[in-house]
Amino acid sequence: MKNLLVILAFVLAMSACQTADKKSAISTPITYTVPDDSAITKAVHDAYAAISFKKGEKPRFDEIGNYFIPQAQLINFRTDTADITALPQFIDLYKHFVTDGHIEMFYEEEAFGRNEQFGKVAHRISTYNTYLNTRDSLAERGVNSFQLIKTPKGWKVSSIIWDVERKDLPVPAYYLK
Repeated sequence: MKNLLVILAFVLAMSACQTADKKSAISTPITYTVPDDSAITKAVHDAYAAISFKKGEKPRFDEIGNYFIPQAQLINFRTDTADITALPQFIDLYKHFVTDGHIEMFYEEEAFGRNEQFGKVAHRISTYNTYLNTRDSLAERGVNSFQLIKTPKGWKVSSIIWDVERKDLPVPAYYLK
């Protein structure tokens, strides 16, 4: 009986220690500062600026590649399947839309963004607004997932994956802060 009481006291003491550990882990918020936050944000904003142009101007097609690695992929989920495009193909398609007269003005801006980074790898979730041929009305809104790598020349986009807001897929308030 005496051994049973000692074991029971030990078990209760251990259980109290575990509960205290769980409580302290839950109540202590984990804070994280992205080391290259401003440089990653700038790289993404520069990529948006490179594809944007005003009415009467011509897009800076040659400049777009400066913000991406040469092997970059752009993955679009406008439909139920991923449309995967290499950077040179994307630039060619964009040129055709502009030269064929489909686009007279294109402006894309970030409405919300947040970075994550580990070493030379980064991710930016970025809610975007797109204006097409006029700044008076929003043509499209959606969410981009930018993957970036740190190169000797700074942060470059290695891929962008995006989906477009629609009636059955609204951008959640979480991405509109």
